[in-house]
Amino acid sequence: MKINPKFKRVAILAAKQAGEILNKNFGKRINISYKKDLTPLTNIDLAANKTIIGLIRKNFPSHNIISEESGGTFGKEFTWIIDPIDGTTNYTLGVPLFAVSLTLIKGREPILSIIFNPITKELYFAEKGKGAYLNSQRIKVNRTNSLSRINLHFDRGTDLEGGLKAVIKIAPRIRTVRFYGSPDSDICSIASGKNEGFLNSKAHYYDIIAGAFIVKEAGGKVTDFRGRDWQINANNVLITNGKIHNKIIKLINKK
Repeated sequence: MKINPKFKRVAILAAKQAGEILNKNFGKRINISYKKDLTPLTNIDLAANKTIIGLIRKNFPSHNIISEESGGTFGKEFTWIIDPIDGTTNYTLGVPLFAVSLTLIKGREPILSIIFNPITKELYFAEKGKGAYLNSQRIKVNRTNSLSRINLHFDRGTDLEGGLKAVIKIAPRIRTVRFYGSPDSDICSIASGKNEGFLNSKAHYYDIIAGAFIVKEAGGKVTDFRGRDWQINANNVLITNGKIHNKIIKLINKK
């Protein structure tokens, strides 16, 4: 599939310009409000969101946009899915684990994703059929296949009980469970071979889709807890290096 190279240029520009806003205000006093689900919303989220949407609309006026902060709808052809700060709580606490996240989908199929941490300057990028990259260097998942050696990242999603039930089944068999508070940052560590797994129950798709696509392009695997290919409307997600995926599925579904 041939993809317009302008998509990549604009996506990187949008991520970096939004990242500049995050970087400039990181550690400073910011305005914080709370959504109905009690997740934080800052004036920096909104400023970064405005910058990204402005660039996309300027360059691709026919494209649809869905943002965590301003909503939107899927289009018949191209739709951008945006999370201006993945890890807002970390951002407000001065913890440098957060990222700008963008995914371009055609129909319902991702074709391009970018995740950018403006503090560490790590920019993850993937394009359909062309692999995954970290700061222009090709990355791949690791080949760890022993449960006793793996690190599993966990994000609570909107179903803490369901996620914890899965973790409780898995935790005794693996090395450790971690919870960093930025799903895309967690997932990208799998793509770059630093960790092996991530799970979330009833995740918001805008928290998952960019990282999931990057992991797949890095050679990993993404399914729901039953082992079915992950879809935007899935109730849960398991993302791994692929080598331990079926073993984790068996543990999750063990009676």
